[in-house]
Amino acid sequence: MSEFFQRWRLLLQPAARTIWLLGCTPAAWAQVSGGDVIALDLRSPMFWLSVFGLLGALGLGLVLGLVQFQRLKLRQRRAELLLVRRERTKLSALLNAIPDPVYFKDANGAYEGCNPAFEQCTGLREADLVGRRDEQLAERPAWSQALGPQPPGKPGPQRTLSWLTQADGSRACLDVVQAPVFDEGQCLGQVGVARDVTALREAMSQLHRAVTVFEHCGEGIMVMDADLRIRDVNPALCAITGYSCEELEGSMPHYLRLNEQDPDFLERLWAEVEAHGKWSGELTDRHKNGETVPLWGTIVKVPPAESHGQPHYLSVLTDISRIKKTEAELLHQKLHDRLTGLPNLALLRDRIERQVGLAQRDHTCVAVLYIDLDGFRDVNDIAGHAAGDAVLKETAARFINVVRASDSVARVGADEFVVVLSGLVDEETSMRLGERLIDAMREPILLGDKSFTLGASIGLALFPADGVSVDELLRNAEAAMCRAKAHARNTVQAYRPELTQAVQQRFELTHALRHANEAAQFRLEYQPQVRLSDGALIGAEALLRWRHPTRGPISPAEFIPLAEDTGLIIPIGRWVLETACAQAARWQGQPGKPQQVAVNVSARQLRQPDFIETVDFILAETGCPPQALELEVTESLLLEDAEAAIELLGALTARGVRVAIDDFGTGYSSLSYLRRMPVRTLKIDRSFVSELGQDAHVAAIARTVIVLARSLNLDVLAEGVETAEQAAWLQREGCDWAQGWHYGRPMPAEDFVLTPHALPDGPRRTLRHLQLA
Repeated sequence: MSEFFQRWRLLLQPAARTIWLLGCTPAAWAQVSGGDVIALDLRSPMFWLSVFGLLGALGLGLVLGLVQFQRLKLRQRRAELLLVRRERTKLSALLNAIPDPVYFKDANGAYEGCNPAFEQCTGLREADLVGRRDEQLAERPAWSQALGPQPPGKPGPQRTLSWLTQADGSRACLDVVQAPVFDEGQCLGQVGVARDVTALREAMSQLHRAVTVFEHCGEGIMVMDADLRIRDVNPALCAITGYSCEELEGSMPHYLRLNEQDPDFLERLWAEVEAHGKWSGELTDRHKNGETVPLWGTIVKVPPAESHGQPHYLSVLTDISRIKKTEAELLHQKLHDRLTGLPNLALLRDRIERQVGLAQRDHTCVAVLYIDLDGFRDVNDIAGHAAGDAVLKETAARFINVVRASDSVARVGADEFVVVLSGLVDEETSMRLGERLIDAMREPILLGDKSFTLGASIGLALFPADGVSVDELLRNAEAAMCRAKAHARNTVQAYRPELTQAVQQRFELTHALRHANEAAQFRLEYQPQVRLSDGALIGAEALLRWRHPTRGPISPAEFIPLAEDTGLIIPIGRWVLETACAQAARWQGQPGKPQQVAVNVSARQLRQPDFIETVDFILAETGCPPQALELEVTESLLLEDAEAAIELLGALTARGVRVAIDDFGTGYSSLSYLRRMPVRTLKIDRSFVSELGQDAHVAAIARTVIVLARSLNLDVLAEGVETAEQAAWLQREGCDWAQGWHYGRPMPAEDFVLTPHALPDGPRRTLRHLQLA
């Protein structure tokens, strides 16, 4: 502006001077510079021409000045407009760059504009929004109802949370703020901003869950600073330690204090934390009441959130007191007999090995007395297994009262015990102790109204004379016990190398039999059972075979009685039943394969209180139909407890399982009980079949069995049929079925095949058809 006025001053200065001269009197302006006087003629045309020229110049200068002024003003206005346009461009770019939706409304609630984020969020274009209110839109924003018109007289910001479904189908939470815009007290409209707070809400939810877990977690959680001072704990940790949160905060945990823990342990702990970021292991803390608390702890190093920050540590602690107690109980159960509480074989072997080591160092002896109760089986048979358990407990108590506190008494079998003596012992001292053990059993054991008197057969083996290892001592002591039981019961027999070969074999066979089932040395073979009328296959009998890894095949006549005596027949019999039922299930519906499998069960198996439940479980587990299983029992079952046998066999028959009496005619069966027995089949023993045609008395017995079975409406099966003549005789006499080498030897299931045989022509009796259950 100063430049503008300077130019005008230069242009107007001559004109102003001339006007001043014209307005003065002739006497005043007669003198000019230097004292010269200029005379003016007012009548002269030149004078007025000069005046009017000056006035024109003055007017022209004024016009030019105004034009210049307008140019300057227009230039300034253009600069201002350019600045405004640049500011609006920046504002538009800013709005377009803002990731949050932004919109503008006028005072009437009509949209004036929005940014691209708003269009992307709502799916509405700016062109469709401008000039329209929310209620005029086909699809209005989700938050429009919550942010309604401003209440009159109280304009102010409005805020709400709104959930909407985005174009990709995901849900988003928006925090929408709408505020009025004022200019000199007048409301020009509203501006709204919506911020996507989905991640924030999720983080808040995660934080809430983390806090909930921290508060309600069953494991103790502890947060420690870089100096291992406790900064926060959860209620579970307070319950574990007995201290309150206030008492723990600011202190160092007991399990990390040098005076509470082994320094080497702590050094290894922190070395692992620094190397791997965490450590897990067993710790020991101290409860407020002074008790020691075993813990399983995990210590985690949490790096600092900032570059110059310090790390902190998170410790998760689990009280394993119950686990420790359970482990101790399980270890006790593992090493002790559950019934008597005495050490079992595993613990006994450890104790013998330890005593042998001490004896080698001190040059002393170790005596092992192997005890087997005489007459214990009668207790189970007469009074049941509960009474047998009571007898075993009483026996254990009597043995403990006889031996010294430094000696060990263990139960190693059903009715077998072992006593270990150490120190200054010899054969004579050990024999006297064995006699005292026998004397302890002479007093009757009272069980209710029944009284039982048991004996004890004891075998003695000494270290180092009779063995230098645990196995040798136990084996030789058991061998001596077997000799005592076989020759003179209720005595103590010392081991001698000249034990008979039979006793030694029985001893070895007993040990081998204990491990044969676990070592999968048993297998089943199946012998066909045929119908004599047409030679058709009606079933097969499962026969147990044992192939020893060194001795080869062992006859069932040799190991089955031994299994009965030792009680091993129970687990072996269960395995046989499971295997046979599984095979019968696989054979179902296959032509040329047995649809029924017969399994021998011993009286000892049937006396098990859970035998029926075992059969049900095996049938369900293997998928074998009940009618595909036949259980063969011996006549001795009728003699022991006929009423219980009738009830047991009735329960099996009710399930659809067939029952047969094996080796009929070799025992002393009661015909009255036989009539009541739910039996379907009588099996003629092979001893009668083998002598058919040679001994008339044997033939008469066989014929009588067949007639008896027919009169009781029972099926008859002959065992041991080896010739066509035997088969023909049995068919003529009315026998229903047969099995033997004539129809096929026992064979593995995968090789099972029936050998067809035609019966010789001759008169045949009418036979009943097989009635399968």
